Amino acid sequence: MSDIEQISDKMAELQKLRVAVVTLLSQENCKLLSRRQRVAGKEIEVMCAERDLIESTDQKTARATLDQLHLEQSFAQEALDETAQETEKLEALLARIGSDIAALCQA
Repeated sequence: MSDIEQISDKMAELQKLRVAVVTLLSQENCKLLSRRQRVAGKEIEVMCAERDLIESTDQKTARATLDQLHLEQSFAQEALDETAQETEKLEALLARIGSDIAALCQA
């Protein structure tokens, strides 16, 4: 196989990989947006529960509700952070693939 054919094959592989990574990145970005919305929703619920705690005559129930919402908010934030990390990894991989493609173009 000649050098040109090897470069061409390698370029085709990198292009396929880039398409796959872009597809995964798009899916992760959708998941990231959804999880951001979920965290924002939990933040609103926590603020409402804090207000209810101040105004409530049943402090024990209101405190339990607030504690549960804090826990749910924490889980939602953890999921968001994990998705953000995965997105960053995919973006770094995409940048490396782009660099490899550029290097092949120079060859």
